Amino acid sequence: MPTEVDAHQFKVLSKDVQTCTDKVKKLALLKKICLMYRGEFLPELSGDEWVLVESVQYKNIYSESLQELCKLLIERGDYEETLRFCEPACQLYPFDEWQSVRIDCYMALNRYKDAVQEYENTAKLFFEELGIRPSEHMMQQFEQMSSRLNYKPQELGDIKERLKEDDIRGGAFYCSLPSFRDSYRLVSRIIERNGQSVYLMLCSITNGKGMPMDKPDKLEVLSGELQNTIQQCLRKGDSFTKYSPSQFLILLVGTNKENCSMIFDRIQRYFSREHKSWKQYLDYFVSSVAEVDRQDSPIQFNTENKTW
Repeated sequence: MPTEVDAHQFKVLSKDVQTCTDKVKKLALLKKICLMYRGEFLPELSGDEWVLVESVQYKNIYSESLQELCKLLIERGDYEETLRFCEPACQLYPFDEWQSVRIDCYMALNRYKDAVQEYENTAKLFFEELGIRPSEHMMQQFEQMSSRLNYKPQELGDIKERLKEDDIRGGAFYCSLPSFRDSYRLVSRIIERNGQSVYLMLCSITNGKGMPMDKPDKLEVLSGELQNTIQQCLRKGDSFTKYSPSQFLILLVGTNKENCSMIFDRIQRYFSREHKSWKQYLDYFVSSVAEVDRQDSPIQFNTENKTW
């Protein structure tokens, strides 16, 4: 019975590309390779060494083929098609910076707002997932985009729309760690002038004995529930962020130390409303923002590592 194995065909196509000298045929072969690729090779057997080796080879073929394809398409001015072929790569490998190619295409098409949006989404992804900023190349792209985006006074409404929350919900405002850090620094400056009472709370998930939770699956469930709990239990004027898989930082504006313990009790009750035993997994520390830098504060900012 005649059979076809896509993995074998994939390698044959890659060899055909290497020997092909006709640009039109080469372009067709590269498109076929990129359309054929579907991601990780045999993901359910990824623990086997031979599968891992094959998977890396296939990814390299895909990446090199896509890179060459994008180069040929951009030379022809086919920016829309380049965007289309880069989209799956951005989904499969979001940290390989294929978004940078998309930004170049948007800029070539004079679609600067789309280019800025692509950059902002990528920067947010890198900060939230890896805690790093995009590469120097993407930073330079952003500078080029900014220089060409000359907003006029009548476009203020458009700017306001871009500043609005995408999803307005009740309860506390969740933000990324870099955004939370900026908010904290701004609030620190404000209270120096008006003397308002602001507290920083650190909520931690433990193993029930005061030690960090060491079961990843259970921690993931508890962490998701704690995030939802904080969202529901606090006011719209309060903000919070996920500092680590087991810790959340909360900025409580206009409250006092006594109320902080009441707030934690409310969080604890809501968190354990369906599973009473979950109450033992929560712990917290609280400190006035004005006192965080003091040595005796239970929550301190590490100046050497620039982290909480």
